[in-house]
Amino acid sequence: MNHSSTLRSIQFIDNYFPVIDGVTETVHQYAQHMNAVVVCPEMERHYTEEHCFPYRVLTSKTLRIPFSRYASAVPKLDRALTSEITREEPAIFHLHSPSLIGEYAAGLGKKTGVPVVATFHSKYYDAILEFTKSRTIAKAVTAKIVRLYEECDEVWACSEETGETLRSYGFRKPYFVMPNGTDTSFPADPQGLKARAAERFRIPQGKRVLLFVGQQIWYKNQRLILDAFRLLCDREDDWLLIMVGTGKDEQEIERYAASMNLSGHVIFTGQIKDRELLQGVYLNSDLLFFPSVFDNAPLVLREAAVLGVPTLAVEGSNAAGAIRKNENGFTAAATPEDMSGEIRRIFTETDIRAVGKKARETIPVSWEKLIPMVLDRYRTVIEKYKRDR
Repeated sequence: MNHSSTLRSIQFIDNYFPVIDGVTETVHQYAQHMNAVVVCPEMERHYTEEHCFPYRVLTSKTLRIPFSRYASAVPKLDRALTSEITREEPAIFHLHSPSLIGEYAAGLGKKTGVPVVATFHSKYYDAILEFTKSRTIAKAVTAKIVRLYEECDEVWACSEETGETLRSYGFRKPYFVMPNGTDTSFPADPQGLKARAAERFRIPQGKRVLLFVGQQIWYKNQRLILDAFRLLCDREDDWLLIMVGTGKDEQEIERYAASMNLSGHVIFTGQIKDRELLQGVYLNSDLLFFPSVFDNAPLVLREAAVLGVPTLAVEGSNAAGAIRKNENGFTAAATPEDMSGEIRRIFTETDIRAVGKKARETIPVSWEKLIPMVLDRYRTVIEKYKRDR
C-alpha cells in the first residue's frame, strides 16, 4: 500500500545501496511506502545503471573514504542539491545518520522552516571506538552527535533499550519509540527455498544448525560465537554453524575457526544478496545465534522470527529487547560457557519450534502496519512545529 498522497518527506542517509544493512532497509521501505525522497551519497555507477528505484533519489557530492566501501557526502558543497530538495516542497525532513549529511539536513530544516525528525539507529560510541581505538575521540564525536540530535524537533529510538543507550550518551530531551518494520510475508514455497539453499551451500541435513547473519567484524562478537561453538563440538559431533555476511575481519574470523579445527563444522557463505536464497538459509537453521551487543534493534532477529526461527541473544543487550526468555526467544550471559550451556539446554529441554512460532507471532511488525504509525507521528511533529513558531 502506498501512502504517497499524504505528505512529502525527505529521508537523509549517509550510506545507501549497494551496501545493505538495517538502516538502508528502513529508509528504502519508508521511501517505497510513502513515495518519499531519499538523499544519500553518490552510489557506485554500475549499481545505479542496473537498478531503478521506484522513488526519487537525490545524491550529494561525495568524497570516497580510502580503503573502505563507504563514501562521505559533502552536501554543503552541493548547491544544486539544496535547490532540488527545496523544489520537492517537503513537509518534513527525517535524518537517519548523524554525519555531514545529517548536519546538513538539520541546518537546512532551520533555514527553510521544515521540521526535522532524527532516528537513533546505532551505538555510535562503540563504532567510533572500534574504528579509532581512542576513547577520547569516541567521547568527543559522540558528544557532537548528541548535540545534533538535541537540535532536531523530535528524536526517535527503535526500542526503549535503544533510547536508554542514547540517554547514556548524555541526550537530555524526550525521545519517541518508533519500532522498525520488516517484511512479514511467509514464502509460498518454503521447502523449495530450503532445498535450494541446502544445495547451494552444501548444508548437510540431520544436524543441529546455528546461524549468524551480519557483518563479519569482530565487534559483532564472532569470537564468542566460535568459542561457544567449539565447546559444543567438543562434546557432540552433530552441530553445524552457518556464518552469513562479509566484512573487514572475514578472513581473520575464518582463520580463527580453522585454528580450532572447526572448518568441517562451519559454513561461511559470504554475503547473500538474493533474498530468497537467504530465506532458504534461515529455513535450514534451528536457532539464530546473535550475541552482538553492538546492534540496537537488529533486522536479522526480525527476519528470523518471520520464518519461525528463534534467536539467542546476550541477556540485557539492546538486541534482546524484543525477547521474552523461553517464550519467543532465548538469552544468556556473554561467556562461551554460558552460551554453549544455554544452546545445549535449548535443544534438549525446550520445544524450539513452539518458541519460533511465538517469535513469528510477537516480534515482527509489518511495514504496512508501521507506515501509518510513522505518518501519524510526522503529522504530530509538524503540528507542534507550527504551534511553537
